[in-house]
Amino acid sequence: MRLARGIRSAVIAATLIAALAACGAEPRGGAERMPGELSDGASFTAVDDAPAAPSLEGELVDGTPVDLDALAAGRPLVVQFAATWCTTCADQEAALAAVAREYGDDLAIAIVTGDEQPADVTAYLDRRGLPYPVIADPDLRIWRAYAVTEPPATALIDAQGGLVRVWPGGAVESTMREQLDRIITG
Repeated sequence: MRLARGIRSAVIAATLIAALAACGAEPRGGAERMPGELSDGASFTAVDDAPAAPSLEGELVDGTPVDLDALAAGRPLVVQFAATWCTTCADQEAALAAVAREYGDDLAIAIVTGDEQPADVTAYLDRRGLPYPVIADPDLRIWRAYAVTEPPATALIDAQGGLVRVWPGGAVESTMREQLDRIITG
């Protein structure tokens, strides 16, 4: 009996260690989360009166340097400004996931976090399982460029780099879909 308990404990420990190792190896907001190839037949319409989007130059949480072109990869981009302590930001995840499912490879999504501690961001990404690239912006330089004063906020950038809209307080899913339907035409 005692031997069986010891074996069971060893199996449980090995399983936990393997699970923790897998979690540590799982991409968490880094380069592995950058957009892939566009879908066949993808086409986009520019918003004529959209001003050029401010810079999104920075580093992903894994240290990978990125900019607007890399994040968008030739398609519209939704940028979610968030922080790990923001409960409303967590509520926005459902809207982001819904539009990501609907538009698939024709839409890129990125998160810009204002958190100062990389460990907090990594723990949050592990907990929430977010599948997007995450730009670390601890000095809030990117936030200020987009006039974000508190999270959440959502920005929509068309495929030509025009700033279509910024929603302070985050975007409502139906409103985001209306805007996306205007610019994703293929």
